[in-house]
Amino acid sequence: MTHGTDPKGATHDAVLERVRGLIAGIRDGAVAAEEARSAQPETIDALLAAGITRILIPPRFGGYGLGLDTWFEVMREIGKADASHSWLAGLFIHHPHYIGQFAEAAQQAVWANGPDVAIAASIAPVGRVARVTGGFRVSGRFGFASGINHSSWLIAAAMAEFGAGPEHAWFLIGPGNFKIVDCWFTAAMRATGSNAAVCDDVFVPESHAVRMADLREGSAPGGAVHANPIFRAPIVTYSPLTFVTPMLGASQGAYELFRDWTRTRRGRNDVAIAQIADIQMRLARAAADLDAAELLLRRAVEVPQAPTRPSLALRARSMRDCTRASELCIGAIDEIMAMSGTAGFASTHPIQRAWRDIHFAAMHVTLSADRGFVQFGRAELGLPPDPQRLY
Repeated sequence: MTHGTDPKGATHDAVLERVRGLIAGIRDGAVAAEEARSAQPETIDALLAAGITRILIPPRFGGYGLGLDTWFEVMREIGKADASHSWLAGLFIHHPHYIGQFAEAAQQAVWANGPDVAIAASIAPVGRVARVTGGFRVSGRFGFASGINHSSWLIAAAMAEFGAGPEHAWFLIGPGNFKIVDCWFTAAMRATGSNAAVCDDVFVPESHAVRMADLREGSAPGGAVHANPIFRAPIVTYSPLTFVTPMLGASQGAYELFRDWTRTRRGRNDVAIAQIADIQMRLARAAADLDAAELLLRRAVEVPQAPTRPSLALRARSMRDCTRASELCIGAIDEIMAMSGTAGFASTHPIQRAWRDIHFAAMHVTLSADRGFVQFGRAELGLPPDPQRLY
């Protein structure tokens, strides 16, 4: 890798320039990736060569030490071409952020051979864990592990004993210690290849585990190792951004495609679609909603980067903003799809793929109105957070 040794290649602008150079290829290969139910290996290799995994990794481990704003922009730019590839890129950038919150020994293990490591995660606590001397024994089938086909490490979740009863925790599973189950057959987000991983009695050292309670409060061990405040930010302030930003990018990409298409599009009796006032009005509304969604998300990106730990009120606002941005993206893509008519439903049309992907992505638990809106409403009404609706 040449980018990691070139300080000029480690800037926000340099990373974005490299990523933008890959957009055309991602767009052209989106249909094939969807049919394969996985991003193509050469596309992932190109993204890794562009240095995406280095974006949030601290320089001491060969990373660029950039901010969440770079992460956001990379996801948004790629999302304009394809939501699935944006989702994967966002996770490959963000999972190192999680690794940076594990104990230093775990970080050293993951990045022992350099920072260009693809890492998958399955964070619903479904695994089986036994306490043993020096660590844990982890088993189970861990589903929805996006990008697992390209990953050498896995973050797997389970309930485990930490002295005061079972707790939700994450465990780092190293190369060669999990098997992939090809089970990702879906109607959307197909190129994410979100297959399952199976572990069978894998030993995980104590240093390779982190409690969700610590992630929730931004008090995980890695926070004491790195100066950047993102390693001490509560998880609810950034995790929803992982899943809503690809929705924003895909919505914006569909909007731009529809706008350019409609400038020359002809309807029945050779009527210019662009001259129809109803189309003009609906296009303006969709554009405004997407601008509003982007503004909400840009504000949310700043919260976990602040030097002081965000208050409960700010955490609730960020959850609300991500949830509302998701709704705005859905409303905009529905409007764009409706204006596209039957032509937009062609099996290879990018707008229908974005429409499917955006609706699918909105199902992620972190964007649930039952969580994002309820927590904010409780805070506004002077009530404490509902622990059942936390991440």
